[in-house]
Amino acid sequence: MPATRYEKLDIAFDADHMNFWSNLSRVNNLLVIMNISMFFLTGLVARGYYFTFYSLICLGVVALGSLIPTTLIRKLWYYWMFLGVELVGLYFLVASVLYWVANSGS
Repeated sequence: MPATRYEKLDIAFDADHMNFWSNLSRVNNLLVIMNISMFFLTGLVARGYYFTFYSLICLGVVALGSLIPTTLIRKLWYYWMFLGVELVGLYFLVASVLYWVANSGS
């Protein structure tokens, strides 16, 4: 019986899951450092802009999901869930950068 595409992806992910998780962790750390250095050190957060907090919350959830040892770490759907949360955090970070650029004169 031929395997479905998802089953093939799941088998391939299971073989290389540590590479995927380590790369997600590295990107997550980079985004956290960029978020803190761009917005907390410049004082934009003190003026009432909260998208950076939302971004850091999303990035924190991804960090916890990658650090907590579970047997789900080998499952593709579990990785996609945290990749989706990472993309939401990236969306808030990009929105923060656009807001910062648009209101840098104020």
